[in-house]
Amino acid sequence: MYFVPRIEKRPVLALVLLCLALYLPGLFTLPALDRDEARFAQATVQMHESGDYMVPHFQDDLRAKKPVAIYWMQAATSGVASALGLDSASGHPGIWAFRVPSFLAAILLSLATWRIGSAFYGNRAGLIAGALMATSVVLVAEANIAKTDASLAASIALAQLALARIWLARDPRRLDPGIGNALLFWVALAVGVLLKGPIAPMVSGLTVLGLMAASRSISWLALLRPVRGVILLLVLTLPWAVIAWTQTGGAFFGEAVGGDLLPKLAGGQERHGAPAGYYTLLLLLTFFPANMLLLPALARAWTARQTDAVMFCASWIIPNWVIFEAVPTKLPHYILPVYPAFAILVAAVMAAAFDAPDMLRSRLARINVVVWCVLSLVLAAAVVALPVLLPEGTGMEPGPWPVVGAGIFVALAVRAASYAWRGNPSGMVLALAATGVAFSWALLEFARPRVEPLWVAERVAATLEREGLLGADVASAGFSEPSLVFALGTNTRLGNGTDAALALASGDADVALVEEREADLFETAAMAAGLTLEPVGSVDGLNYSRGDRVRLVIYRRSGG
Repeated sequence: MYFVPRIEKRPVLALVLLCLALYLPGLFTLPALDRDEARFAQATVQMHESGDYMVPHFQDDLRAKKPVAIYWMQAATSGVASALGLDSASGHPGIWAFRVPSFLAAILLSLATWRIGSAFYGNRAGLIAGALMATSVVLVAEANIAKTDASLAASIALAQLALARIWLARDPRRLDPGIGNALLFWVALAVGVLLKGPIAPMVSGLTVLGLMAASRSISWLALLRPVRGVILLLVLTLPWAVIAWTQTGGAFFGEAVGGDLLPKLAGGQERHGAPAGYYTLLLLLTFFPANMLLLPALARAWTARQTDAVMFCASWIIPNWVIFEAVPTKLPHYILPVYPAFAILVAAVMAAAFDAPDMLRSRLARINVVVWCVLSLVLAAAVVALPVLLPEGTGMEPGPWPVVGAGIFVALAVRAASYAWRGNPSGMVLALAATGVAFSWALLEFARPRVEPLWVAERVAATLEREGLLGADVASAGFSEPSLVFALGTNTRLGNGTDAALALASGDADVALVEEREADLFETAAMAAGLTLEPVGSVDGLNYSRGDRVRLVIYRRSGG
């Protein structure tokens, strides 16, 4: 097969087209996800409403878990969408407009991985590395979620790209990379700081420490222009920090450190604790399908551990992996900024196999391929089972589409494995990319429409719109997910049955949304207030954040 050499001539176009095929499914059709995505998007909506673009809020609460950059990015894309007249019936653009920064960041991450891989192993390996990074399950997921993680990983990858060039330039036979790379490094770190505080400096800083230890030298660090770089970093980040401190009297940073960072270091925050080894095991799934030759890649890296490329990737992976495994609070996407280094090492093996196909027939490679095939079947089973495993009374007839999507995915996965087994690297690389695309479509376009009961807030909004009530002030009793506020508006009141009835009685709300567990409280308070109520619809579903079945009845005042 000669397609890979042809694709190499247009790597940017090839990677962008691959990313579009991977990330467009679900971008426009997947509703706002609870809870983080809906909170980020709603806080951005409130920035537009209030005109305060410095300190984010979710309704009346300070939203201090993350710095401000992601809200600026989302405000820019949603503002453009509004200016183009793309607002939905809720008065602001749909969730897709708030996902655009993550979507673009995922593409940028793929391109940055390509450039780093090319610097170390040549253009073919770089192109394969970018494709592997693009197809990884965790990045496909984050590209469709309006929060910080894809953007953070992209900013870190850009900093690592500059650092890789500077690392290679320490060899006197190479050209000085110039001030441009140092500038890229510090600007990318500043963006990372404004996205998620200390994570970007930690990842790049530990990489630098690893490289210092590996090279037993610090003289090459002068190419980073560290004094001027730190000054630039402070110039880019401190003004916002001073404004946020002044506006909140220090409460923003008190909450960010005391309410978010320290609890993550002390224990499993919000029930997200996991033991050491969690990310190592999860690598089997979250790095799929890029992990087809992960074991041979690690073995080859060990034998070449004195090379510039391996020293760089090892310094990127090892210290950061240890830190992430040691922190008690763990979520699958936390480790995403380290994945490009794995993609580069795997791509190096795949690229080398073009000249030495027997590498793909080694015992270690074939063991890896067998494990990879088992994982493919597990993921296919998950796609088929997702609509069926909803609790009784909330599910839908799954229909054929999840099975069709999973079948296409499995067929392509088998094809990729067969190419690897027979020592055909060109076919393997192309089939791997197709496998990643097939899984994205199977999950987000074939299975997602069959799990409609999960999208409670979206269905409530649709019901209100049919009744001509979308835009009315709503009081919700017993269902308080952030997606409801994003769908219905900032003035949505969240509380219990009594609160909802009193809001109707006082005129603070025009519509009450009552979960069945709050029905008795609501009816008692409504009777005491002399309200005459008219039910206008109901929604049955599953609150997946809590794992509970919900039945919501929508009321308005009779004659209202």
